[in-house]
Amino acid sequence: MKTRLSFLIVLCLFVGRMAGQEPQTLRVLAIGNSFSADAVEQYLYELGREAGVNLVIGNAYRGGWSLAAHWHDASTRSASTEYHKVVDGTRSNLGKRTLRDIITDEPWDVITFQQVSQEAGLPDSYEPGLSSLIGYVKALALVDSVRLGFHQTWAYAQDSDHGGFKNYDRSQFLMYSYITAAVEQTMRYHHDDLSFYIPSGTAIQNARTSSLSAPAASGDDLGVNRELTRDGFHLNYTIGRYIAACTWLEALTGISAVGLKTRPKGVTPEQAALAQQAAHAAIQVPMAVTPIVP
Repeated sequence: MKTRLSFLIVLCLFVGRMAGQEPQTLRVLAIGNSFSADAVEQYLYELGREAGVNLVIGNAYRGGWSLAAHWHDASTRSASTEYHKVVDGTRSNLGKRTLRDIITDEPWDVITFQQVSQEAGLPDSYEPGLSSLIGYVKALALVDSVRLGFHQTWAYAQDSDHGGFKNYDRSQFLMYSYITAAVEQTMRYHHDDLSFYIPSGTAIQNARTSSLSAPAASGDDLGVNRELTRDGFHLNYTIGRYIAACTWLEALTGISAVGLKTRPKGVTPEQAALAQQAAHAAIQVPMAVTPIVP
């Protein structure tokens, strides 16, 4: 299903270009938290623009919120979810809204879900929240053709002091393995509902095998990154977020970021190439680590 979705999107883009039309607009809503903010609010729009896709990006954001917590807010119509939006490259916080208001604000082409990071490797924590949210989104989506997907998040840095790291015996490898297994199980269970997933966690783990994860001089966000994070769990603002954005671009459109010129300020072309390779390898092999050289 993921391959078919990407093929159809790329075909539409190609036909539009041949006909001299404006770039295809793809409206994408993430229902998540700070990890979805890390993934979609920086660099994704710019990468899409270079690739010929006009992305309208929404993020239904509430820090630390799980699938169960989002469903609770939705079912009680709580206006407690921040609505972050990127339109024509302009980023805005539209304030707190109900999830219903956010879902019905645009005719979203794609809507994604994710689990809160500390529970991402615990499959029992996904239900019944995810099933309830899927039904809710399907009932409210403005277009019947909306595609639902799942965002696979990343494991913490090995020295992370996040309280939830104890769920994985404070082992990055164990956390990554549990997350991939939980997402794989979820995709099988919801095979009629979820048509694709976005392997950001694998892309980050791929990049951790390269020089991108090596410490550098103090004050350098690229290097003092605690394995591509800024605090042991959130992605750093440069290369970490860029890797996630490259992964989302290809998962959403089928267009690889490899070779694109867009990159964060302070990131060299060589570093950007490694990040692009890590993302592309994750799309090719989403549930296992692919070493990236150098």
